[in-house]
Amino acid sequence: MRFPSPRDVEKACFVESMNVKSCGAVINLRKWFESVGAKCVLNVTWVSVSNIPLDKRDEKNIAYVGSLVGVTLEIDKATINRPESVRIMLG
Repeated sequence: MRFPSPRDVEKACFVESMNVKSCGAVINLRKWFESVGAKCVLNVTWVSVSNIPLDKRDEKNIAYVGSLVGVTLEIDKATINRPESVRIMLG
């Protein structure tokens, strides 16, 4: 996720987690540091999203949760009904 300014990063990370009321998901943000050792720019990544209630797990809600962090490119349909998490490809 890209933020307009370093201050916006600090504000977003100040809150430990965000609850998405429409589907019950929880989003956690942490500031990234170069010391982590990234070797290139990552344009696409798979993420696991947990705590989306099973009764709210449809493609529309899952895509919405992904859009809060990036652009939802794909949903791993094999994980939609998996209790622990669903996988989303973000770009």
